[in-house]
Amino acid sequence: MVTTSTTQNLLLAAQAARDTAQWQQAVNLYLELELVLSSSAEIKHNLGLSYLGMGQTQRALDACLSALKIKPSLWQSTAIIAKAYQALGQMEQAQAYFQKMLGGPGEAQARIGLADLAMNEFGNPLGAIELVASLSGNPEYCMDAQLTMLMASLYDRPNWNKPGDALAISNQIRQFSKDYLRLPDVRLAPFKNHDTLYKKASYRPRVGIISPLFGVSPVYFLTIAGWRKIAKDCDVIVFSRGDQNDWATARFQELASEWISVAHMSAVHLAQRIRQEDLDVLYDLGGWMDAVALQALSTKPARKMFKWVGGQSVTTGLDCFDGWIGDQYQSPERLQKLYSEPLILIPGSYATYVPPSYMPKPLRSQKSKTPCVFANPAKVSIPFLQALGKIMSEKNGEVVFIHRQYQYPVIQERIRAVLGKRAHFVFPKTHLEALQAVNSHEVMIDTFP
Repeated sequence: MVTTSTTQNLLLAAQAARDTAQWQQAVNLYLELELVLSSSAEIKHNLGLSYLGMGQTQRALDACLSALKIKPSLWQSTAIIAKAYQALGQMEQAQAYFQKMLGGPGEAQARIGLADLAMNEFGNPLGAIELVASLSGNPEYCMDAQLTMLMASLYDRPNWNKPGDALAISNQIRQFSKDYLRLPDVRLAPFKNHDTLYKKASYRPRVGIISPLFGVSPVYFLTIAGWRKIAKDCDVIVFSRGDQNDWATARFQELASEWISVAHMSAVHLAQRIRQEDLDVLYDLGGWMDAVALQALSTKPARKMFKWVGGQSVTTGLDCFDGWIGDQYQSPERLQKLYSEPLILIPGSYATYVPPSYMPKPLRSQKSKTPCVFANPAKVSIPFLQALGKIMSEKNGEVVFIHRQYQYPVIQERIRAVLGKRAHFVFPKTHLEALQAVNSHEVMIDTFP
């Protein structure tokens, strides 16, 4: 027989595990509580939250749908359902659930979620800015709102080509970093004394890498050659901040001495977890794709830290990094004023491209003379579309946009509002299909900025 005091103790233990991101322990405890409190919407909600933290997205979705059946007003479960659908790649369902929260107590969180979808899935940075503008004065959500507006402005913004644009954005990022990305009063264990170990020929340096994109992404194609070389003489500790699991993820796992999943960990706990590994050096491969990780790194949890591939469009604004790895083309020395990190220029190129095994062979004939654009639609800015429209009008030509995200009518409508019927769309289902589509065109036009 389970007593009231036992149930209360289980609740306290489950909440403690949840609050410290000990997701498996939290799930076990909430499952035990569910046996006793089967009609509790809150127990099912917290179970869903914990499943989401573990990356078990479908179970998170099922648990929170059950919570809503019991208590339809539990908007927190609606938010988890929206995030779960987003993680499952069902973006329109995610959008629908976020929209259900508008006009209620969860409106601020809904606006942040809808803005994320607008910018990163539906290719509308200006729409993302509009969604969060009203939250700038909200103490709880102003950081998320300002971050959204800042990142969206890198892709598109109402006023273009003002004098000093690049420096102005860099300064805004530094100010944001100063206001929000420094974690105050975080106590980290001291580094171990490795003086004697360093002198031993058998010592293997401990090298950490952190990113939300350890999968089929530029993080793989541009860095895997380097990690394979480093892994021969060093222990590579991977801090995975995402839920990707594909063939490229497996390649990272093969070279890792340790694989640590920290996808839904808070910044404080992440900093403490990194320090536990007593790293000689840490490479950040996430940058502005992962502001929580930047908060954790602001505490400098590794002896040396460098910023490399991944979310590397702009400076982090942090002063904790020992260097920004680029080259004379990617981040020329004359632009040091735009970076808070010291620029480290690699001769030749800052990265080595490793193609996938399924890279199509170049076609020698039968290529389409219609130019293509292969880019995330968020990068298809209004100035780019206007410039492209002028070119197409002069040549009386058409253009093909290639990316899976162009499947959404809202994106097609935005582009056709400028280009009309001259715009055509291909939305490949796989990376191979995308490469094959690009390979079938003679010319590819890059976006700007």
